[in-house]
Amino acid sequence: MYNRILELLDSKWLIHRDTALAYLPLLMAYLGGQNVAILFEKEKQVRFSRPAILNKSLTGFSETNPKANEWGDDDDDFFSDPELPDHSVALIPIQGPVFSWKSLDIVNQLNRCAENDRVISVLFAVNSPGGQVFMTDIAANAIKNFPKPTVGMVMNMAASAAMWMISGMKYRIATSPMDQIGSIGVYTSFTDMESMLKEKLGITITDIYATLSTRKNEMIRALREGNQDPIIKDLDFVNEIFHQAIRDNMGIDATSEVFTGAIYNATEALKHGLIDEINTMDFAFMKAYEDGLIHRMNQLIKTI
Repeated sequence: MYNRILELLDSKWLIHRDTALAYLPLLMAYLGGQNVAILFEKEKQVRFSRPAILNKSLTGFSETNPKANEWGDDDDDFFSDPELPDHSVALIPIQGPVFSWKSLDIVNQLNRCAENDRVISVLFAVNSPGGQVFMTDIAANAIKNFPKPTVGMVMNMAASAAMWMISGMKYRIATSPMDQIGSIGVYTSFTDMESMLKEKLGITITDIYATLSTRKNEMIRALREGNQDPIIKDLDFVNEIFHQAIRDNMGIDATSEVFTGAIYNATEALKHGLIDEINTMDFAFMKAYEDGLIHRMNQLIKTI
């Protein structure tokens, strides 16, 4: 658990700022010695919060999760089950802050879905403000290169890192005109804890560098001298990779205002080409199901 906390404290982020600030009290609690293990506990089992299999039913679709009553870390293994119902749609959630280990889970789940002929498509249930830079591009590329139909179903928010991920999906549906979509940009923040450590705990930190280590920790050293240029240069590097992915995946012109980092309601996002339409969850499932059937049929025709 504490390795993950340290990773969070030493990461670059692609995340909606309001959400990032909401985690500040949690960080302060951790620095104050309180138990913050709840951040890393499994989420409460609610609909679309865990990987599942969706199948067409008389009323629309039915959801099953063979491990719904278990809390193992391998709750995506059932995507490999050769006994899954034929014409299954895999549900993969992108929920809450996208930590690097969640991105890795998505990659693993996609690999299992690609190998199982009974899975005809993937429906992503998306409600995320974004997350860590690390692993986002890898997960987004895995989504983009997935060989079966993929549909993104936005339920409230797809911002920053989550926007990057849905850009690689073959179809994107918002479920409410009030959904928030976009935030295509990168930022970081620096919190200097040294004065608090000295004043509250009596701890003084002294940095001493080898003679030739002139660029060691250069970003923080420059920042403390009032120079933000090295950090901005690094952010610009990540930002350009993010922007290029959106341009390549969605065909959005480089002059579009979406690259200013604004976040839009779904109606505005539709006008800017960030989503394909606004519709219901049932429609999103049927889109994934029908696209999967068409893909399956085309594959069969190719083998004849």
